[in-house]
Amino acid sequence: MNKPVVIRDLLKRLNKTINMIAARELEKVGLTYPQLMVLRHLKDEMLTIGQISKAVDLSYSTVSGIIDRLEREQLVERLRDEKDRRVVWIRSTDKVREQFEKLPIFSEAYYSTLFSDFSDAELGQIVRALETLITKLEKES
Repeated sequence: MNKPVVIRDLLKRLNKTINMIAARELEKVGLTYPQLMVLRHLKDEMLTIGQISKAVDLSYSTVSGIIDRLEREQLVERLRDEKDRRVVWIRSTDKVREQFEKLPIFSEAYYSTLFSDFSDAELGQIVRALETLITKLEKES
Protein backbone atom coordinates (compact mmCIF):
# COMPACT_ATOMS: atom_id res chain seq x y z
CA MET A 1 0.00 0.00 0.00
CA ASN A 2 1.36 3.41 -1.02
CA LYS A 3 0.43 5.45 2.07
CA PRO A 4 1.06 8.92 0.56
CA VAL A 5 -1.33 8.06 -2.30
CA VAL A 6 -3.90 6.73 0.17
CA ILE A 7 -3.61 9.96 2.20
CA ARG A 8 -4.00 12.01 -0.98
CA ASP A 9 -7.12 10.07 -1.95
CA LEU A 10 -8.59 10.37 1.56
CA LEU A 11 -7.96 14.14 1.57
CA LYS A 12 -9.72 14.45 -1.80
CA ARG A 13 -12.63 12.42 -0.48
CA LEU A 14 -12.82 14.48 2.73
CA ASN A 15 -12.68 17.73 0.78
CA LYS A 16 -15.41 16.55 -1.59
CA THR A 17 -17.63 15.47 1.30
CA ILE A 18 -17.18 18.75 3.19
CA ASN A 19 -17.88 20.72 0.02
CA MET A 20 -21.06 18.71 -0.64
CA ILE A 21 -22.30 19.34 2.91
CA ALA A 22 -21.46 23.03 2.65
CA ALA A 23 -23.10 23.35 -0.77
CA ARG A 24 -26.28 21.71 0.52
CA GLU A 25 -26.41 24.08 3.50
CA LEU A 26 -25.56 27.14 1.40
CA GLU A 27 -28.31 26.27 -1.09
CA LYS A 28 -30.84 26.61 1.74
CA VAL A 29 -29.99 30.31 2.05
CA GLY A 30 -29.34 30.92 -1.65
CA LEU A 31 -25.55 31.25 -1.53
CA THR A 32 -22.78 29.60 -3.54
CA TYR A 33 -19.42 28.52 -2.15
CA PRO A 34 -17.52 31.34 -3.96
CA GLN A 35 -20.00 33.85 -2.52
CA LEU A 36 -19.37 32.42 0.94
CA MET A 37 -15.59 32.76 0.48
CA VAL A 38 -16.04 36.42 -0.42
CA LEU A 39 -18.41 37.09 2.48
CA ARG A 40 -16.04 35.46 4.96
CA HIS A 41 -13.30 37.91 3.99
CA LEU A 42 -15.70 40.81 4.42
CA LYS A 43 -16.79 39.66 7.86
CA ASP A 44 -14.57 42.00 9.85
CA GLU A 45 -13.37 44.60 7.38
CA MET A 46 -14.02 46.52 4.19
CA LEU A 47 -11.95 45.48 1.19
CA THR A 48 -11.59 46.46 -2.45
CA ILE A 49 -12.47 43.98 -5.19
CA GLY A 50 -8.74 43.65 -5.90
CA GLN A 51 -8.00 42.75 -2.29
CA ILE A 52 -10.86 40.24 -2.23
CA SER A 53 -9.68 38.76 -5.52
CA LYS A 54 -6.22 38.10 -4.06
CA ALA A 55 -7.63 36.74 -0.79
CA VAL A 56 -9.92 34.19 -2.45
CA ASP A 57 -7.59 33.49 -5.39
CA LEU A 58 -10.19 34.29 -8.04
CA SER A 59 -9.91 36.68 -10.97
CA TYR A 60 -10.95 40.30 -10.57
CA SER A 61 -13.80 39.86 -13.07
CA THR A 62 -15.10 36.75 -11.27
CA VAL A 63 -15.09 38.55 -7.91
CA SER A 64 -16.74 41.59 -9.49
CA GLY A 65 -19.58 39.37 -10.72
CA ILE A 66 -19.91 37.76 -7.28
CA ILE A 67 -20.05 41.22 -5.68
CA ASP A 68 -22.75 42.28 -8.19
CA ARG A 69 -24.92 39.32 -7.20
CA LEU A 70 -24.30 39.81 -3.48
CA GLU A 71 -25.16 43.49 -3.83
CA ARG A 72 -28.46 42.63 -5.55
CA GLU A 73 -29.24 40.39 -2.57
CA GLN A 74 -28.33 43.28 -0.25
CA LEU A 75 -25.58 41.24 1.39
CA VAL A 76 -22.84 43.73 0.50
CA GLU A 77 -22.66 47.36 -0.41
CA ARG A 78 -20.17 49.47 -2.35
CA LEU A 79 -18.80 52.62 -0.75
CA ARG A 80 -16.66 55.24 -2.45
CA ASP A 81 -13.55 56.26 -0.54
CA GLU A 82 -13.98 59.82 0.66
CA LYS A 83 -10.35 60.75 0.03
CA ASP A 84 -9.92 58.99 -3.31
CA ARG A 85 -13.20 58.62 -5.24
CA ARG A 86 -11.58 56.08 -7.57
CA VAL A 87 -11.38 53.57 -4.71
CA VAL A 88 -14.50 51.51 -4.05
CA TRP A 89 -14.76 49.63 -0.77
CA ILE A 90 -16.95 46.56 -0.36
CA ARG A 91 -18.63 46.07 3.00
CA SER A 92 -20.97 43.32 4.21
CA THR A 93 -24.39 44.30 5.50
CA ASP A 94 -26.26 43.19 8.62
CA LYS A 95 -28.21 40.79 6.41
CA VAL A 96 -25.07 38.64 6.14
CA ARG A 97 -25.14 37.85 9.86
CA GLU A 98 -28.77 36.82 9.51
CA GLN A 99 -27.85 34.48 6.63
CA PHE A 100 -24.92 32.95 8.54
CA GLU A 101 -27.10 32.35 11.59
CA LYS A 102 -29.34 30.18 9.39
CA LEU A 103 -26.41 27.93 8.46
CA PRO A 104 -25.89 25.09 10.93
CA ILE A 105 -22.41 24.37 9.55
CA PHE A 106 -21.19 27.53 11.27
CA SER A 107 -22.46 26.57 14.70
CA GLU A 108 -20.55 24.69 17.38
CA ALA A 109 -23.66 22.61 18.04
CA TYR A 110 -23.52 21.21 14.49
CA TYR A 111 -20.00 19.89 15.00
CA SER A 112 -20.73 18.64 18.51
CA THR A 113 -23.56 16.56 17.07
CA LEU A 114 -21.52 15.48 14.05
CA PHE A 115 -18.70 14.13 16.24
CA SER A 116 -20.81 12.93 19.17
CA ASP A 117 -20.18 9.24 18.36
CA PHE A 118 -16.42 9.64 18.79
CA SER A 119 -14.68 9.06 22.11
CA ASP A 120 -12.42 11.74 23.57
CA ALA A 121 -9.43 9.56 22.68
CA GLU A 122 -10.56 9.26 19.05
CA LEU A 123 -11.18 13.01 18.81
CA GLY A 124 -7.73 13.63 20.29
CA GLN A 125 -6.15 11.37 17.67
CA ILE A 126 -7.97 13.18 14.87
CA VAL A 127 -6.94 16.60 16.22
CA ARG A 128 -3.29 15.56 16.57
CA ALA A 129 -3.20 14.03 13.08
CA LEU A 130 -4.80 17.09 11.49
CA GLU A 131 -2.51 19.50 13.36
CA THR A 132 0.53 17.50 12.25
CA LEU A 133 -0.67 17.43 8.63
CA ILE A 134 -1.48 21.15 8.57
CA THR A 135 1.87 22.08 10.11
CA LYS A 136 3.72 19.99 7.51
CA LEU A 137 1.70 21.39 4.61
CA GLU A 138 2.11 24.98 5.83
CA LYS A 139 5.89 24.52 5.84
CA GLU A 140 5.68 23.39 2.21
CA SER A 141 3.60 26.36 1.08
